[in-house]
Order: sequence, then structure tokens, then C-alpha cells
Amino acid sequence: MFDEAAARWLKERAHKASLRNDATAIQFFRAHFTYIDEINRDRVDQLLESKGAATANRYVAFLRALLRLAEREWGWIDRAPHLRMRSEPKRRVRWITPQEAAALIAAIPVPHRNPMRFALATGLRMRNVLGLEWRQVDGERGLAWIHPDQAKARRAIPVPLNDDARAVLREQEGRDAMLVFAGQKRPDSRVWQKALTRAGIKDFRWHDLRHTWASWHAQSGTPMQALQEMGGWETAEMVRRYAHLGAEHLAEHAARISGRVTFLSQPSDSCGTIAAHQT
Repeated sequence: MFDEAAARWLKERAHKASLRNDATAIQFFRAHFTYIDEINRDRVDQLLESKGAATANRYVAFLRALLRLAEREWGWIDRAPHLRMRSEPKRRVRWITPQEAAALIAAIPVPHRNPMRFALATGLRMRNVLGLEWRQVDGERGLAWIHPDQAKARRAIPVPLNDDARAVLREQEGRDAMLVFAGQKRPDSRVWQKALTRAGIKDFRWHDLRHTWASWHAQSGTPMQALQEMGGWETAEMVRRYAHLGAEHLAEHAARISGRVTFLSQPSDSCGTIAAHQT
């Protein structure tokens, strides 16, 4: 039965940070499947036809994992069907400059400013910023940490505190005995959009503060391996989207063919002449 498989999945995967997404997929599929052995590729493709590629792929990823367990560990089916994933357009990394970040912080109401500043200084996700406790901060060592059960990838994240992060923490001291940002919450969409308009920024989400932090690191030459560890990303592939922003190390290689081709100045009504140097 599909319901039995779903219940067992939720029990065995209770530690997953994305369990809520799994529950949404379960709710969708249980309306269409009674038994797991009736699931096949054509039927799944048909059911997800009206969904966007990203949503469809999340649902398929869940179903693939469920059926693999049913086959390989539970022994409920002989063979899991191959389910297709759709190709998704690669989204550009949305980040803002330090000047734009300063304008956005100035434009948003005061209660939201310090969480934003801390997010830009550490790259932490919103829930980790707002849920940070003082016992997770070691001021003497200049370090904070996110416990595995708080992290999306379910692995501990070390959070080195730079001067900007420390300045925010000093401002928060004494406000609450447990939470660093007690009583502060995510700005609602109206407040956020109003701040973006005031700052002259478009197409920017709170989560893009994390992309901004990573982009600034890439532009400053932070090694991708170090960035992956600080950001708590599970795979190197997730960090490579920022690599093109820090390509200064390629400059010496680009310079190796410098001077091979010379563009000679010509009158505007004539064709340019290209003289190629002989190697």
C-alpha cells in the first residue's frame, strides 16, 4: 500500500530537514496511487505534466528514493521503475554589491537590520540566524556553530565570526538570555518589497543574502573548498556556481597568449587590419 510505504518513510526519515517537502509530495501522490507497484514512468509523467520543472523534479526525487527503499531494503517490490527528471534552466546567482547591501539595510525597519547584517557576515540561512542561541557562540574563539539537527544538510556548520559579525553580536548582548535575535523575525513581503523599492533593488529575496555572502567571498579569493565548509554545502557542485566570480587566478593563464594578435588603428571608413605575430 502506498500509505503504508509513506508512513514508514516518514518514520525512518524523521531526521530530514526537508521532511515537510516530502509530506507535500506524499499528499499529492496518495491521491493517485493506492499501491506502490502500480507506479510507473508514464503515469508519473502524466500526473506531473502541469507542474513546473523544479516542483516536478522534487516530487520525482522523493518518489525515486521511496521506491528504491521499497525494492532494496524493504523488499516490497521486485524492481523500482526508472522515473524521468526534467531539465531545469540554470538560474543565475543573484547578489548585490556592498553599496546596495548598505542601502537595503538602511531602508528596512530597525528590528530587521541586525539579522540582515549577521546573515551577510556569516552566510547563514534565515532560520539559523533567527534561531541562533548564545550557547552556540564562543566569543573568545571568534566562532559560532550550527548543530547537525539545525542544518539543511544535517551536518554541523562551523561559523567563523569576522569583525562585522562580532559587531552585531555586541549590539545584541543583554537583550535575551537564550536567543541572540530574540523577538526578531523575517520581514513580511510588504515590508521587504517596500525596502527593496527604497533601496532601488529589484528581484532580490532574503535568501539571496546568502548568495551575496558567497559571491563576495568568491570575489575576494576565498578557496572554493573553504567556502563549501563555511556555507555547509553538501557537495562541491553547489559551490561551483560562485566560482566564475573569483577567476583572478586565471589571469596569468590568459596572459600567455597576450600580444599574439595586434589590432592596428585604421580610419573609421576602412577595414581594420589584423597582424598576427609569428610564434
